[in-house]
Amino acid sequence: MDPAKPVSREEAQSLLAPLAGFPRVALAVSGGPDSLALMQLAARWCAERGERPELSVLTVDHDLRPASRDEAVMVGRVADALGLPHTILTWVDHGAKDSSLQARARAARYDLMAAHAHAHGIPALVTAHHLDDQAETFLMRLKRGSGLDGLSAIPEQGSWAGITLLRPLLDLPKARLVATLEEEGLPFATDPSNADVRFERVRMRQSTRALAKFGLTPEAVALSARRLRRARAALDIAAQDFLASHAETSEAGYAVVDCVALSSAPEEIVLRALSRLIAAVGGGGDPVRLAKLEVLLAALKENADKAQTLARCCLESHDGGLFIFRELRKAGLPELTLQPGERSLWDNRFMVELGPAAPVAVTVRALGEEGLQRLKELEAMPPSLPRLVARTLPACWQGEMLLGLPELGGPQSLGDAPRSRHERSLDCRAIFLRGTV
Repeated sequence: MDPAKPVSREEAQSLLAPLAGFPRVALAVSGGPDSLALMQLAARWCAERGERPELSVLTVDHDLRPASRDEAVMVGRVADALGLPHTILTWVDHGAKDSSLQARARAARYDLMAAHAHAHGIPALVTAHHLDDQAETFLMRLKRGSGLDGLSAIPEQGSWAGITLLRPLLDLPKARLVATLEEEGLPFATDPSNADVRFERVRMRQSTRALAKFGLTPEAVALSARRLRRARAALDIAAQDFLASHAETSEAGYAVVDCVALSSAPEEIVLRALSRLIAAVGGGGDPVRLAKLEVLLAALKENADKAQTLARCCLESHDGGLFIFRELRKAGLPELTLQPGERSLWDNRFMVELGPAAPVAVTVRALGEEGLQRLKELEAMPPSLPRLVARTLPACWQGEMLLGLPELGGPQSLGDAPRSRHERSLDCRAIFLRGTV
């Protein structure tokens, strides 16, 4: 296959076929050639099908360069010409411009797009990761001594905060995506940070060009990653079977796994099971580092009665089970405002929705110690709900007044104590996003 040959209609039909399983799909388009090619291919594919999915385009303006807004607007013009609705999302909390900036920008990018997708009923997000990205990721993780999961590199499908991620272009080299744009005469932007050697991925990209001279081409590296993903899939099935038999995940956003089963199962399965539970309960986007999981497991084996923390989670043993619940940090948990009829993603763990008949907007923030005390005073604390779990649940407030503690299926009553008009009419629901568990 010519490495610079444009992607044909027949190839696009095959590559984009997984998108047809969703009623609505958002395309992540930055303005670079990779994502613009994805947008062009997807628009043409969808138009030729004449049926679902309904496509929309999201561009995240990281607001780190003067040209970033102009590039986002350019994407909007191209999307409009293709007949696709376009939304610009802006990242405002940058932090220091250091070597970790790209990783933080990536997390912020996915958080913003996932929140938008939840708010607009979009179940899937499509990115333009390609074969060169796959090779760079493999080599970066090889350098860090990653295990099977890390060396499997970028999967064709994943999830972020309950939104399905699809990456249909992983087998295509970047040169073919550029050629596709050039054939259509479409403009694209070049991000200067892609040449900034302060960032690890840039340095690795430069190294892959040298390695290719010795036969270690992106195609060869991506082939190894693909074969490792096959082995990973088999182990993931075993880990899922383990969780189905020995773990429970509550609608209240915590999990319990049998300690005896943990101590007797193969270590690789235990590590995978803990990784899935921690990812779901903690709401973190990125997988937990294998090295940190190994340290955690060693600590649990050494002293099962000592509480541990990892990836926004606390882990404590009680009555033969290892409880995993969201950590309540000093900085607290997020806060948002919901208008009647609105829904939003809270803490990357819960989709919170306020009923359209609600008379006023509500503030959603963690129940915390203050709210927990209020529930106790009203004798409305669910007896089966651990105290440390309850503190980290989303609760509805108006000022300092607790209106309710929503759960899956509708709001929870505050008991028989006198309530205000707003408390009587509260209609708020929170759905725990279980991640991949």
